[in-house]
Amino acid sequence: AVKMGSALSNIRSQREALADVDAAKISADTGLSHSTVQRLHRRFNQLCRRGNETGASSASLSSIHRGEGKLLSRRQMMSDPELSLNPLGARIVCALYPRGSDAMSFPEFCSAIAVFQPAHTPAQREAKVQFVYRMLDIEENEFLSLTELSSLLHMLVGNNLPLEQIQSIASRALSEVDQVKDNRISYQEFRAAMEGLDIEEKMAIHF
Repeated sequence: AVKMGSALSNIRSQREALADVDAAKISADTGLSHSTVQRLHRRFNQLCRRGNETGASSASLSSIHRGEGKLLSRRQMMSDPELSLNPLGARIVCALYPRGSDAMSFPEFCSAIAVFQPAHTPAQREAKVQFVYRMLDIEENEFLSLTELSSLLHMLVGNNLPLEQIQSIASRALSEVDQVKDNRISYQEFRAAMEGLDIEEKMAIHF
């Protein structure tokens, strides 16, 4: 019994050591701290258990890298309290997931969440701008239209403003950013409009 207990203890220690290696790799790939990766791993498993879409038990970081771990669906992601209460929660989830994909693994989850960490380099800030643009691009055609801007404003203000006023605000915003006057906003135009803005303050989502 003592030998069996010792063997189980050794196996458990080996698994924990492997999980640390995996966490270190994800940390290196995403720029997230080791402790943040471990915290996100717990959060990922909590979200995966919601909705009863998977019957799997919590998977270790090592099993996820072997392809044995669960996937997080869009519906499960939306079960996060902060996202579910956010008027743009559904759009945030759409921007987090690759187009055409309805589920993500834990490493993919960390890569997606990394966009919310403070930007210390131009590349990190660019990633934030790209994320916001994807969130706004409801039609997923790589342009922002007046209809999309109006819809997004309506999501934010609900029935607090009349539809005519919402459309007027959206029209003015489009006119100010649309440099080539083709009645739509390209990514380049959006990026130019974001110059000098404190994007960090506008991207405060906590997982």
